[in-house]
Amino acid sequence: MRLTFIIFISCLLYNSSITPETYVGKWQIEGGSIIEIYKNKNLFFGKINQRAKNPISNFNGLDNKNPDEKLRQRPLLGMDILNNLSFEDGELDGGTIYNADSGKTYTVKVWIDPDNKDKCYIRAYKGILFKTFEAVRVKN
Repeated sequence: MRLTFIIFISCLLYNSSITPETYVGKWQIEGGSIIEIYKNKNLFFGKINQRAKNPISNFNGLDNKNPDEKLRQRPLLGMDILNNLSFEDGELDGGTIYNADSGKTYTVKVWIDPDNKDKCYIRAYKGILFKTFEAVRVKN
């Protein structure tokens, strides 16, 4: 009984070590782009901090694929692509991610690897389908 209690308390302390602030910072996604996640009041956002060295589209650095023609001339650098995420049960959820390569927006969930706080996963959903990207924290 005593061992079970110690294991239970250890698990609680371990899971509670992922705080909202754990997500704040720069994260390099597979492919080389860097997203900077920041907190504004109680919501989280992520902006493009650096583009991949070999982008697959938008070679001129502009939001060419945006469905709103008025936004196609805005620069990708500094643009928010993660929007309105809430911290809930150790994860960021309830927001959207914009894919500048396709001009489409998806629901998104972000979570930290429990074994490595310098690794997170970004999962974009379209209905029941999803794609998960791995990102690693950029050390300054």
